Amino acid sequence: MKTSFLLGILLTAGAGTDLSAQTLTGKVTDMAQKPVDAATVILQLADSTFADAAITDTAGVFSFNACPEHYRLIVQHMLYQTMEREGSGEDAGTFTLTPKDYALEEVVVKGERPLVKVEGSRLTYDMPRLTANRLVTNAYEALLQLPGVMEKDGLPSLAGTGSLSIVLNGKPSSMTEEQLISLLKSMPASRVERAEVMYSAPPQYHVRGAAINLVLKGYKAGEGGLQGEVNGSYIQKDEGGGNGGAALTWLSEKWDADVMYNLKDEYVRQGFDFSALHTVKDKTHDIRLSDNGEIRNLTHTFRAGATYRPDEKNSISLSYTGSISPDRKSYMDAWGNVTDSHNDKRSDVRLHNASLNYTSGFGLSAGADYTYYGNKDSQNFSDTDAGGSITAFRSDSRQRIDRWKVYADQSHALPEAWKLNYGAAFTYVNDRNSQLYDLPEMTGLNNESRIDEYTYNLYAGFEKAFNPQWSLSASAAVEYYRMTDYKKWAVYPNLSLNYMPSASHVLQLSFSSDKTYPDYWTLSGTTSYLNGYQVSEGNAYLRPYADYTASLTYIMKSKYIFQASYSYVPDYFMQMTYLDSDELRAVYNFQNWDFIKLLTFTAVIPFKAGAWWDSRLTLNAQLKHDKASHYYDAPFDNRRWAGIGQWTNTFTLSRHPDIRLEISAFGQTGIIQGSYRSGAIGYVDAALRYTFAGDKAMIQVKGTDLFNGLNHIDIRSRNGSQHFDMNVRSYAQSFSVAFSYKFGGYKKKATKDIDTSRFGM
Repeated sequence: MKTSFLLGILLTAGAGTDLSAQTLTGKVTDMAQKPVDAATVILQLADSTFADAAITDTAGVFSFNACPEHYRLIVQHMLYQTMEREGSGEDAGTFTLTPKDYALEEVVVKGERPLVKVEGSRLTYDMPRLTANRLVTNAYEALLQLPGVMEKDGLPSLAGTGSLSIVLNGKPSSMTEEQLISLLKSMPASRVERAEVMYSAPPQYHVRGAAINLVLKGYKAGEGGLQGEVNGSYIQKDEGGGNGGAALTWLSEKWDADVMYNLKDEYVRQGFDFSALHTVKDKTHDIRLSDNGEIRNLTHTFRAGATYRPDEKNSISLSYTGSISPDRKSYMDAWGNVTDSHNDKRSDVRLHNASLNYTSGFGLSAGADYTYYGNKDSQNFSDTDAGGSITAFRSDSRQRIDRWKVYADQSHALPEAWKLNYGAAFTYVNDRNSQLYDLPEMTGLNNESRIDEYTYNLYAGFEKAFNPQWSLSASAAVEYYRMTDYKKWAVYPNLSLNYMPSASHVLQLSFSSDKTYPDYWTLSGTTSYLNGYQVSEGNAYLRPYADYTASLTYIMKSKYIFQASYSYVPDYFMQMTYLDSDELRAVYNFQNWDFIKLLTFTAVIPFKAGAWWDSRLTLNAQLKHDKASHYYDAPFDNRRWAGIGQWTNTFTLSRHPDIRLEISAFGQTGIIQGSYRSGAIGYVDAALRYTFAGDKAMIQVKGTDLFNGLNHIDIRSRNGSQHFDMNVRSYAQSFSVAFSYKFGGYKKKATKDIDTSRFGM
């Protein structure tokens, strides 16, 4: 009832603001009536006050969210004469530019497109241009090409931020970040039009903290019709695997529609060696343990979506995403002086997501999103301990999650270049978990739980361009969260202040706040056996943790990025190993710490040598402080500096035929994670790509972790009674061959060229 009432207020408020939120559009062409791409259009009020700026797209079209009663437009492009025009009304018409005369003997005019464009609190990247010389095959790999984005523990991270959210098409989703990433790995890279990097995401994205919004390609004048791509790859690790699929898109003035299917056959091998001096009731045991496991998983991913635009200002979109892994198989063998065990699992995982979104011409955006997640897991376990006793059992685990989300956002373009945003969202999650053992003496570990989670969110914020140099975006969200007996009110402020002394230099100060909640399976409090010595335990009393991050970013010459940031994260949690002081067992579980503090300095330095070498170096230095005063009987308080470097190089070996080589290297010094101290790691990847058939077809061969750098990751703990060492083997080395073919779509005519990152058990 309260949600319906609130939505009614927003709809009523929006209905009366049609005039103030009108859009202003126009087009820029050359003397031959061909569209001019990447022209700068400056919007001024009648008194010459700066209001906004925009860049024309490949169709020469520009647009502004505000339409003053009287305005002046200034169109600039380095190859054309500057043009000014005063006007009124929503249609600014067509601007026909006159070429500049560069007919100077022995003079070559060269330029370079900006790497990044600043739009309010967003750093916007043109993904086709960013990845044009990069060897990427899917949308997730394209995401990792963004400056400052690196992969950490299988998830993308943004340098200088505590956590990173991924958004698709700017719309809220009830899918988790891991599920969105799985979708991106199945999606061709050619589907992504641009990426918006936000160190402090505005609340209308319905995520907090740092976020990246990936915008898929939509209709543009002259680029309609059927477009598509078929792709496939073979990946050889210890065993073979691969994936393949097809994507089709229909683009028109009224309708956009897309369908996609991907089949992935995944093989993963993992293992470790574990040694410990484990003290139980004043007696120390010398533990020696080795472990080896494999996972084989066949996943079907499919998506269908459509957007209908009755006119230029209104649109409604509906999409469905599904993912099915019907027979996930895994096994793990462990042997040593305390256990000799075999662990065999079978899983059936299913995901279904449906999303409905509406965008109006008067600034209202509203929608609903539903996700179903189901996991059926069966475990057959056998163990022989040091005394020769045999234990064997079967456990059956079930998890079902139903998650609904509804939202409404309203924006108003006000006089004097002010923009007001406010909105509301409601999320409800119903989670049901069960774990049953067939061994009578283990029935005490049987567990059935139900979690109902409610999140109510209200926010308000504004954006203001004071002049061409200064702009500000600020907001605050009020949230009420309830899960079982846990209830919490919280306020989340966000701020982004931009200073642009010139078009190619930007200074951005941002502050963000966020909260991370434990996954539902952990909160169920279940116990799972990894082997006869190591167990995994949930924690029904785990509290969410907050994240407060401030960052200062300087973008020099629209491509060099330098940043300093500081994060404070109270009540942080992560899974760690604890040597039980009452029983001879190692427990993997989550506990809340006092905090982590992280001071980070980052530099992103691109470099080009002619047209044959395109390079980017990312350097990161961080001081980390982890503290837990009440971690069982082993509290810790650790600090350490660490350095991270990533160097990506693309070499154009030949243009005709088009053959490119990419070599990337990653290195990291030793780091701390709670009471853990991890040794240095590094790896080198290389890929060779041949593009042909008019840039429509591609064959690529790639080798990852060429020197087995990730096959020996050393972790140790020397924290009171916690004395153990782990050598983790990830078996990341692989060889792959990939193929893709694109068809349909608009082929751009020749113009003057300028040298140019919570479900599951």
